[in-house]
Amino acid sequence: MKNNRKQVQFLLRSITDDVPQLLLEENNLVFRNELKEDILIPFSSITSIKILPINRIYNPSVGFLKDGMKGLLAHRNAGIFSIYFNYFVDLNVDTTTNTYLFESLDLENASRFILKLNENIKIVDDVNLIDLFKNKSTNELKEYMDKHYKDWAKKYNLENPRTTLDESMVRLAHNKH
Repeated sequence: MKNNRKQVQFLLRSITDDVPQLLLEENNLVFRNELKEDILIPFSSITSIKILPINRIYNPSVGFLKDGMKGLLAHRNAGIFSIYFNYFVDLNVDTTTNTYLFESLDLENASRFILKLNENIKIVDDVNLIDLFKNKSTNELKEYMDKHYKDWAKKYNLENPRTTLDESMVRLAHNKH
C-alpha cells in the first residue's frame, strides 16, 4: 500500500458497486478494495491528513468508447468531442505505521466526504479546498478550478495533468490550458 495511490470512491456510506471505496466510520477510515476486503485506518493512528486537487485529461470520446452514448452524455461537455479536465481530490493519510494515498473518483462525493472528515480530524488543506467545498456547488467548483488550477499546479507543485494518455494528448491539453 505504501506509495501506491489508489483510485477510490470517497463515501459516507458503503455502496454495493464493486468500485474500491474509502468509507468514513465513527472512529475509522475504511479502505474497501475491489474484493470487498477492508483495511481499517483508526483515527487514533492518523498523524496527518492532507488534501490536494488534481486534474486528469478527459476526452468525451473515451467515455463513448467505454460506455456508449451514456458515457458520452455523462459529463459537463456532453456531446462535444474536445479535451477538457476532470478534477479530483488526493487524500494523503499518514499513520504511525504507514502512508495511504487515495485519489477520489469524483468531486461531488469527495467534497461531502472531506467536509465530514474535517469535523473529526484536522486536514492540511494548502489550497483551501474545504472553503470551496462549503461555498460552491459542484459545477461552480469545477469552473473555479478551470480558472485556478494552472496557478495552483505551479505554486503547490501539482501534476498538470495527471494522466495515462499518450504524449500527443498531453501536449494538446497543455496548449489548451
